Amino acid sequence: MSEDTENLTERAEKALRARAEGRTTPCSCDELLEHLFEFLDSELDEDQVERFRRHAAECPTCTEATDAEQHIRALVRRSCAEVAPSSLRLRVQSQLTVLRVNGIRAVD
Repeated sequence: MSEDTENLTERAEKALRARAEGRTTPCSCDELLEHLFEFLDSELDEDQVERFRRHAAECPTCTEATDAEQHIRALVRRSCAEVAPSSLRLRVQSQLTVLRVNGIRAVD
């Protein structure tokens, strides 16, 4: 067995023992950032969420990354909530109808 495989096996066994004893290993910045979207979307199990939450609360870099992503999501939600004026919607629908009726021709 290679040294990398032995190291991986040893780390996996250590993590399993810690979990069986009710201890969780602290997460790293790389791990949190790799799973940031799943963390914010509540797609992880409770143990992982708690580990990531603790790490983000203690790590300024991960707190900043988490806050920035949440801010971006809020901006996108707010931007997507705006409705186009009815006159613009009518013009777009009219143009689409014209294109469907006449067929779309390639512009040279």
